[in-house]
Amino acid sequence: PTPNWTPLGRITPTMPKRKREVDLPSFHRDFEEPTDDDRVAALGPFPLPEHRPDALWQNISSDHQTTLALEDLNERALYHNTIKTKIPTPYNDLDWLAQVPEEGQSVSDYVTFLTSRSGRCRPIANASGTTICLLPIVDSVGWPDNAPRLESLAVFTQAFYQRPVKILNPATVTRSTQGKFSIEFRKDDGQGIWNGSIKGRYDSKTGRSQYRAHSVLEQLSSYRSNGMYKEENFCIMGVTMEDLFGDTTDLFCAGYAYGGSKVALFSFHRYHPHIRMSPTTWWDYGYQTKPGSYSYFDDGKRPSKLSLQLPAKLASAGAKEYLRRSCKLLLHELGHLYGMDHCIHYKCLMMGTGHLVEDFSAPMHLCGICLRKMQWRLGFSVTHRYQEMAKVLKDKELMGLDAEAGWIRRRIGAIGKQREKEGRAATSPQRKQDGVGVIDLTT
Repeated sequence: PTPNWTPLGRITPTMPKRKREVDLPSFHRDFEEPTDDDRVAALGPFPLPEHRPDALWQNISSDHQTTLALEDLNERALYHNTIKTKIPTPYNDLDWLAQVPEEGQSVSDYVTFLTSRSGRCRPIANASGTTICLLPIVDSVGWPDNAPRLESLAVFTQAFYQRPVKILNPATVTRSTQGKFSIEFRKDDGQGIWNGSIKGRYDSKTGRSQYRAHSVLEQLSSYRSNGMYKEENFCIMGVTMEDLFGDTTDLFCAGYAYGGSKVALFSFHRYHPHIRMSPTTWWDYGYQTKPGSYSYFDDGKRPSKLSLQLPAKLASAGAKEYLRRSCKLLLHELGHLYGMDHCIHYKCLMMGTGHLVEDFSAPMHLCGICLRKMQWRLGFSVTHRYQEMAKVLKDKELMGLDAEAGWIRRRIGAIGKQREKEGRAATSPQRKQDGVGVIDLTT
């Protein structure tokens, strides 16, 4: 059956100009730019009058129960000036808010979306599911050594959303000699349990394949909903280094999420810092020797020195940037599965992006409005979450993103100062500080 789905967070892979166009109207003509008063209203009152159903955390583990801090929802200092940069004016007509008149979502809107009039959780909230499952989708070779590390993505996702993360056994996509594409899912013991056909396209000149995201997601939805993966979970997120597209006119797509089915699919293929691509032909791309923030051919002209092969190894700075980009994509789309819309108030992780240049410039953190939505849904201690995130970001083996860890340190300091200003204690009561762990089912 056709799953109940909603495409979320799709990136339009077109080539924006570097410089701002002088005569371009700023936002979409139907978009209403929020005022400071609108931002205050979107954050909501303190305390928030809406009731939170106990079902939201009844099924979480005992370890996560100890770090719940339901009272954090109504402490203003935790959300004060989290991100100060307001949503930027579009630089050209390909930026997200130049194309899409987003309405925005307040904290109250978010609560209304997830709860019924009686105060119970709607099915879309999937309150009974807690575990976030990452499903690698690979070719016959497996997850590449030069791809973002799955463990790093999983550990930081767990720290960010304060929910357990599991890495499942990989699914394998193949192309037959007849040009047909298929995908096979596996049980924990490695045996195939689900094999289905998927759609794709192939270029014989370069030997490159690209898989249609919707057909992969339909198989993934069947894998989850038909009991092939029986353990209780919040969602299954397919992550891949294979190239994806949505419609036949697409150059590529970064991914889609089926909100109602709680499955998603993301490709990190086009996020490689060395990639340079044609703005018109899906199979025409290659890799330069140096990383960059602009992924398209300059002025549409193919560089003379462009390797068709993925670099065997990335330098430290390039590897960190690749991990940062991929992690942001994963966290952003998971935010959609938790019910968050695009943010129109601040330059925030949840802001919409219309192309890769805009996407790469988005921050890795939530603004106060989006953070309060997540605190309402997940009930975590805000400061404990920040501390776990900083621990993972600073870990040289896992991430080594010192600049992002520095942002968190400054944020924790700002919370302490705001609490002192409001006459509150500078620190929260001590809670259990367990290390962040991930259950890896691939071994």
